[in-house]
Amino acid sequence: MGDAGNTVVVVDDEEGVRNYLNEVLTLEGYDCKCFPESSAALDYMGETAEPPALVLTDIRMPGLDGLELLKRVRSLSPSMPVILISGYYESNMALEAVRAGASDYLFKPAQPAEVISIVARHLRSNGEPDRAAVQVALARFLAQYKNRGQLDLLSESQPDPAMELFRSLVWKRYETMQHSMRVSAYATLLGRAYGLTSGPLWNLRLGALLHDVGKIAVPRNVLMKPGPLNEEEWKVMRTHPLIGFQLLAAFPGMREVAEVVYAHHEHYDGSGYPRGLCGEEIPVGARLFSIADAVDAITCRRPYRQAQTFEQAFEILRQCRGTQFDPAQVDLFLTLPTAKLAAIHQQLRDEE
Repeated sequence: MGDAGNTVVVVDDEEGVRNYLNEVLTLEGYDCKCFPESSAALDYMGETAEPPALVLTDIRMPGLDGLELLKRVRSLSPSMPVILISGYYESNMALEAVRAGASDYLFKPAQPAEVISIVARHLRSNGEPDRAAVQVALARFLAQYKNRGQLDLLSESQPDPAMELFRSLVWKRYETMQHSMRVSAYATLLGRAYGLTSGPLWNLRLGALLHDVGKIAVPRNVLMKPGPLNEEEWKVMRTHPLIGFQLLAAFPGMREVAEVVYAHHEHYDGSGYPRGLCGEEIPVGARLFSIADAVDAITCRRPYRQAQTFEQAFEILRQCRGTQFDPAQVDLFLTLPTAKLAAIHQQLRDEE
């Protein structure tokens, strides 16, 4: 298959969905070729003289499902974007889609603007890294940093594998490299005060740095939704710690790092997710990290509010002591020099 033109292949066994996607994309100027099942779409792509620009496919279909279609298209044309669009979401399936190289994912029902935006984004990407690139970058990153317990997260010169990894993640637009580096630095400061030795401290540092890597498998219109998530969307969002765990645990020697990622949304009183762990059931690194993450969230500007001061963050920690956070760790965090926290915040400011 060669360079794509302006044709989008739409595959969905529901006629109403095919018609909807066809209308949305045709009005935007795309030439849609719609198919009710995967084999017909593959026949078309194998026979046409002008290959399509992109494939937009459902997942659960009779015969060849969307994941198998994804794999077949990837084997024929590794650079062709394949976007999954489905009302079905399950963490193992999402992880399989990441590993198979899905370019992106929309959760049904998708609004017209979401469909148009995601198609346009991938057709003008000019080779930007896709989900499969995260796997490659992650492997290189971990190979670079394995057993480097003295990594200085405040260093101005970050090694290339780290930059490659974060470029892949920021392409997903869910957070910034600066956020990950700040929470890692805060967590490391707290971990040292807690008395962690070099091995556990390194695991905490790297787990904090990669805490949201599982969001690479969350559908874009859930991840980037400007308003509150509904119940079904929250179920999808809450899978990202498990997916992050599965991605990281696949690498030798990364089990403890993966455990920090898996438990970073657990609460001390058992009200967190995804497993509802309570108290010391939560790995110590994840308990330390959750405090650092909360402080960063409070002290950074959000679209719906201004940044708050460290003093205000400390007061919120006190209020959540014993519910969201380990009370002893909160007490310890409150003894850290505010000047050191402020220095991290200043040096690793979000890019405007």
